[in-house]
Amino acid sequence: MIRVFNHYISIGVLAVLLGDGAASALALGAVWFLGGRYPGLGPDHPVGTGVFWILSLAFFFFQGGLYDPVSFEVERRNAIRLLSAFVLLGGFGAVAMRAVPAIRMSWQGSLVLTLATLALVAAWRWLLVQRLPVHEWKRSTLILGTGQISRIFEELNRFRHNIRIQAVVDAKRLKEINLARYALDHKIHSIVISLKDRRGTLPIHEILECKMNGIEVMEWPTFYEKNMNKIDIMNVNPSHLVLGDGFQRNRITVVVKGIMDRVLALVGLVLFAPFGALIAVAIKANSPGPVLYSQERVGLNGKSFRIYKFRSMVVDAEKNAAPQWASEQDPRITRVGRFLRKTRLDEVPQLINILKGEMSFIGPRPERPYFVGELEKCIPFYGLRHVTKPGLSGWAQIRYRYGATVEDAVKKLEYDLYYIKNLSIFLDLMIFMETIQVILFGKGSR
Repeated sequence: MIRVFNHYISIGVLAVLLGDGAASALALGAVWFLGGRYPGLGPDHPVGTGVFWILSLAFFFFQGGLYDPVSFEVERRNAIRLLSAFVLLGGFGAVAMRAVPAIRMSWQGSLVLTLATLALVAAWRWLLVQRLPVHEWKRSTLILGTGQISRIFEELNRFRHNIRIQAVVDAKRLKEINLARYALDHKIHSIVISLKDRRGTLPIHEILECKMNGIEVMEWPTFYEKNMNKIDIMNVNPSHLVLGDGFQRNRITVVVKGIMDRVLALVGLVLFAPFGALIAVAIKANSPGPVLYSQERVGLNGKSFRIYKFRSMVVDAEKNAAPQWASEQDPRITRVGRFLRKTRLDEVPQLINILKGEMSFIGPRPERPYFVGELEKCIPFYGLRHVTKPGLSGWAQIRYRYGATVEDAVKKLEYDLYYIKNLSIFLDLMIFMETIQVILFGKGSR
C-alpha cells in the first residue's frame, strides 16, 4: 500500500492506473504522428484532447470495475470489462470530440485512437498480470498475537491482493522462536503487533533487529486502517487517535470544499428542476400527502437542522411509534418511493441543505437525534462524526450497506472516522466516482 493525498492505495492499482494513462498518451501520440501524413486524422489540439481522453478513460474504467484488484486475477472477467469500457469510451469520445472545438477530432481519428488505445492498454495489462503475477504484489505479513485472529481472515479475504498472511504467532510460540531469524528466513515484509498483554512477552530487541533489516513493523490499529481503509474503533486506544497522524483541518481544503459544494448544488438544482417536477407528479399520483418530506438530523458540531427529501413513505409512517430504521421490504415505503430510494433520487432535495451550508456533497450521513443519543451510549467515539459537515454521500455509504442495527452503525462509523481522519479533495473525488456506481447499480439502498 502507498499513501496518496492521505489515502492508502494498492501499489498494484496505482501501477495499472499509471500504465493505462501512459498507454493512452502513447496512442494519442501515434495518432497525432499519423495525422501529419494523413491530414484530418490527428487532433486539432493535442494537449486538450490528450487530457480529455486520459480522464475519460480513467472514468469509464473506474465505473467498469477495471481498478478493482480482484479482477486482475480473473483474465476473462477483466477482458469483458475492458471491451465494454472501450465501447462506451469510444462512443462518448467520438461524440464529444466532434461537438467540442477544444478537443475536436474527426470520426476516423477517434476510431483509430480508440483502437490504438485498446491495443496498448490490453498489451500493458497482459504484460503486468502475466509477467508480474499478482501474488508478487502481496506483502508477506507476520502477525504477533491472536487477539484479532477471528477477524483477520474474514476482513482480509476481500483484500487478498494486498497482503499474504505468512503466519500468526501467539504469545507462547513467540518465546520458542527467534523472531528476527524467522522473519528474515521467510522473507517477511511486515510484522503486525496484535498482543493484548505485552509485558514480558514482546521481544523488543528482535523486533528492532527486524526493523533495522527493512521489515515494516506496525501495531494492529495502523495495519487495520492501512489495509481496510477504516478505523477499528472497538480495538483502538484514544492515544492512537490523539498521537497518530490525521484529524487535521486544512483551512484551504475546507474553503475549497465549501465553495465547490455550493456551486455544484446550485447547478444541480437548476438542471434537475424538470425531472423534479415529474417526480412530484408521480409521488402525488401514488399516495396522498406532500411531495417533500423534512426531518430533524444532527449536523456539524452536534447542531440540529432539517433535512429535505422526496417523500418515499406513506404519511405519518411513525405516528404513535418510536423512531425506527427502514427495513428490507418496509411496508411503509410506497411503490414510487421504492424506486426513488433504489435510484437515490429521493436524496436530491438535499441539494437545498448543501446550498444553505448545512451539508456537504461528501461526509458522514446525518443521523436523527434519537438514534445519535442511543448510539453515543454504546459506541465509542461516535460523537467524532459530527466534527465535519454531514454529506449527501460518503465513505461509509459507498463501502457498507444500509445500516439498520447497532452493529451496522459500528461498521459505518469505522469508515466515517477514516474519512474524517484523512479528509482531502482527492478522497472526496474518489467517493464521488464510486457514488456514481451506487446510483447506476442501486447498491446499498433501502
